[in-house]
Amino acid sequence: MPMAKKTTKSSSKSSSRSKKATPRKKSSKAAASRKPSKKTGAKKKAPAKRTSRARKAQAEQPIREGISLDRKLDIVGIVLTLIGVLTLLSYLSATNSSLTGEWAALLGQVFGVGMYLFPLGLIVGGLWLVLRNFERVPQLTFERILGLFLLFANLLALIHYVTMLMGEQSAMELAQAGDGGGYVGALGAGLLNAALGVGGAVIALFAWLLISLALSLDITVVEMVAWIPPTIGRLQDWAIETRLKYFPDNGKDSSPPIYPDYTQLPADETLQAGQGLESLPGAAPYAAPPQSWELPQIEEILDAGGEVTYDDDIDLQRSRLIEETLSSFGAPARVVEINRGPTITQFGVEPDYIESRSGRLRVRVSKITALADDLALALAARTIRIQAPVPGKGFVGIEVPNEDISLVALRDVIENQAFQRLKSPLRFALGQNVSGHAVAADLAAMPHLLIAGATGSGKSVCVNSLIACLLVHNTPEDLRLLMVDPKRVELTGYNGIPHLLAPVVVELERVVTALQWVGREMDMRYRKLADAGCRNILDYNSRQAGNGGQKLPYLVVIIDELADLMMLAPDETERTITRLAQLARATGIHLVIATQRPST
Repeated sequence: MPMAKKTTKSSSKSSSRSKKATPRKKSSKAAASRKPSKKTGAKKKAPAKRTSRARKAQAEQPIREGISLDRKLDIVGIVLTLIGVLTLLSYLSATNSSLTGEWAALLGQVFGVGMYLFPLGLIVGGLWLVLRNFERVPQLTFERILGLFLLFANLLALIHYVTMLMGEQSAMELAQAGDGGGYVGALGAGLLNAALGVGGAVIALFAWLLISLALSLDITVVEMVAWIPPTIGRLQDWAIETRLKYFPDNGKDSSPPIYPDYTQLPADETLQAGQGLESLPGAAPYAAPPQSWELPQIEEILDAGGEVTYDDDIDLQRSRLIEETLSSFGAPARVVEINRGPTITQFGVEPDYIESRSGRLRVRVSKITALADDLALALAARTIRIQAPVPGKGFVGIEVPNEDISLVALRDVIENQAFQRLKSPLRFALGQNVSGHAVAADLAAMPHLLIAGATGSGKSVCVNSLIACLLVHNTPEDLRLLMVDPKRVELTGYNGIPHLLAPVVVELERVVTALQWVGREMDMRYRKLADAGCRNILDYNSRQAGNGGQKLPYLVVIIDELADLMMLAPDETERTITRLAQLARATGIHLVIATQRPST
């Protein structure tokens, strides 16, 4: 019995062991069931390995580059120029091949008389594509190109419309014969005539012309109209000069008109308030300019500026110092633009964001402005200027003085497009701005100029640059000068030039007399404008040029130091200058005053 109990116990133990072993078998089966999933996963990852290898193989292969965009534009420009030259030669040649003859006939039917302008346009467009990298070649925008096409089509339509009105043929008959403006002109003129009639077509063509000119020249209609009187005056001057050159009048003086001698005017033509300009010593020899005067060449009298090399590493180091300094004071920002000028360099700093409890907030501009002294210390600069913000830009400008100041040549500014765009005879060069771009201004648009600054700040350089620009671009018939120099060292070197009405005034007692004469001259000019029915000097001169009369030159009064005059005779000086500043613009009289204290 005891033995049977043991066996039952052992059997129970073995059965329990077998029961405990069964779960292990199940887990092994489950593990076995998981193995195929690993295999499938491995099979899925295999293509990824293959693609990565393929990408590496593709990356190792050399990249074949085609023709660059610059070379393509050069080829197109050469082809356009070649087509234009061959087309012109086909027009001039008496015998043409079948290809050139058919090409010329096709252009004649399509453009009519404008067939002669088409090859010129191809040549100009081709040369512009070839020479596009040069600074003097104008940059053409899409609007300007569209304006040129519209202008060409308008001229063809206008020519076709006039030819159609003068003859008895229809628009398409003229186009088929190669007359008028061809099919292009027939399309524009025919549609306008059929839809609007004769009067409406003329108005529509004129409006079309204004739109095309505004787009192609990039000017407003007001500026376009302002060009008309000077252009008519130049054409009239050219016609008069041509007539006098080829058909001189017998017994008449054909020399151009000269400026009147105001030192010998009769009493009825001057106001009797005080003495006239004749009280100034030596005024008579300077009153009448020479009979002929040729403007000098810029290349012969002015030197060009040298090339300036900049160290970009210094600018990058400074920008990094600015970012680190602002970040250390809790105003993180980054430099997005660097504009290097001749004297200072402007760093465009864009404020960054900071984390706060309410979220991300942009750094305030006032916080960057308050760190001006800390930035000057970090950059080891004498002083810095913060422009917050830069007009028209989305950043704050930090202006830091350059270690080496470059020379700005007057000739470089005069030859720049910023100066050439101004068509006024009183234009002058100011220099270069913070970004190194040339800056010019028009004295007639100001219409007066006050130059203020301490000793050594550049007042004399500005005055001499202004005088040089006026002398280079104006003859004594177009411009007269009256200079006042109480210090006797700044303007006395101009004694002897034919543009002066009188020698440079250096005695303080005679300054008031000269200013009073300018006031009387202004009143006399207003009487002339009123008698001629003109509003300003431009209208008067254009009308006088058409009638063969005598023009009024511009008169620029330059005073070097105003403070000394205010100490001598403050009431008379202030009253005269105030009256001239308010009224003298329309008569062509302009003031240029330099002083150390503008409050004076």
